[in-house]
Amino acid sequence: MNEEKKIPVPKWLEELQQKSWEPEILLSGIVLYGMFKVPDLLDDFLSFYELNIYGNSNDINNLVALFKMGIYWLITGLIMHLICRGIWIGMVGLSYSFPKGIRMEKIDYQEPFDRKVRRIVSFEEIVIRLEKISSALFSVSFMLFMSLIGGYLYFLVMLVVPFMIGLLAFDMGFSGPAFDAFQVWVFVILVLGIIGLIDFLSLGYFRRFKVVAKIYWPLHRLISTLTLSRFYRPIYYGMVTNFNKWVFFIFLVVFTFISIFGAGSISNTTYPGDSFSRLSFVSSARYYSSFTGHYDDQNEDHPSVRAHIPSDVINENVLRLFVVAQIRYEDKMEEFMPMDSLKKTYPDTTEVALKNIVISNFFEVTLDDKPMDNLRWFFHYKSHTNQKGFLTYIDISKLDQGLHTLQVKGPESHYNFTLASIPFYRDLVEKSAPSVNQPKEEKESSTELQPKPFGVRE
Repeated sequence: MNEEKKIPVPKWLEELQQKSWEPEILLSGIVLYGMFKVPDLLDDFLSFYELNIYGNSNDINNLVALFKMGIYWLITGLIMHLICRGIWIGMVGLSYSFPKGIRMEKIDYQEPFDRKVRRIVSFEEIVIRLEKISSALFSVSFMLFMSLIGGYLYFLVMLVVPFMIGLLAFDMGFSGPAFDAFQVWVFVILVLGIIGLIDFLSLGYFRRFKVVAKIYWPLHRLISTLTLSRFYRPIYYGMVTNFNKWVFFIFLVVFTFISIFGAGSISNTTYPGDSFSRLSFVSSARYYSSFTGHYDDQNEDHPSVRAHIPSDVINENVLRLFVVAQIRYEDKMEEFMPMDSLKKTYPDTTEVALKNIVISNFFEVTLDDKPMDNLRWFFHYKSHTNQKGFLTYIDISKLDQGLHTLQVKGPESHYNFTLASIPFYRDLVEKSAPSVNQPKEEKESSTELQPKPFGVRE
């Protein structure tokens, strides 16, 4: 047999390999700084997508949750890499300062302490081990990130895309022969995905048997392509062939379970830390909670995507209500009062006024269960939250001092859902100084919506 030809290693590559710690530390610092900012950007993207593009954001929410989980793995790996590199640099300096290492002749210990100290390897060997561990951590961090994204892409291409095509192109409903066939397809894809996951975790168990390997080969090609494995395959096989297989297997199993649990927790979390909280007397029940995002003076970081009022304590005679516009409302609005019908009924009315008719009848505002009728609405852009929506003013000059609840609902016939339930306290004490809770001035643009014509249903 001919010996395998080895490509000669260029001198510049040898030098780069010996000094790989320099770009590793530089990249770790830069990437780590950027990664801490990415989760907030992903939240902003998800909010924008849900409000402006498509109201049902479950699939995008899952993708964002996996992205976040991958980023958290990347952050964890890079932090561990920097810690190992810090220890590595310390050991390099120590080996230079004390070239003789640990001088056992100056230690007068008794057994078993003497034997324990003598087992400590030389500084040089520690440096070499830390070098390998640091470089491995740097590479594995990116492998974990890419494998998570690849796993989502597999299900996106094989399940979500066919479902959307069937729903939009072939008018497939949630029942009937077409949907039954799609459910069978889902089962097949899930089984194939589980087989691929088992093969990934078991370090290629199905590839070790001649007959099974031939059958598994086409499936492996498909899964490898959809999961972007070409980007992390060298790292994967490098770990498999150079580390203890059982240790690497356990590591992958732990990584998979933590990722699945973590992504699910991230996508369902209402408040930061909810997944790990053991507070049993704290509830998010609608009529017993006060969400800070509903108040302008408290919602800079996590503004509500439903509705806002100025503060949880109101000492003015006017209550300013802003309802955030969402793409999913518009379909319900069109079903509730079709624009084509309104144009025929009011042929000389502008389109903006027609929209006012729809909006004024669609949103039902109640204060302590009392309907607020004849509200004038404005198109409004809230600059400090970057949200579009509808603005109105409610006269509360005759409202008694005390706790009150403002509710915004949709019509029961088309949108039987409470958009927002906002508690606030009416304070009648005269102000001697400007309120500290008064929201910041902002440059906002408002376009008045014309009053609705007489005779239109409230």
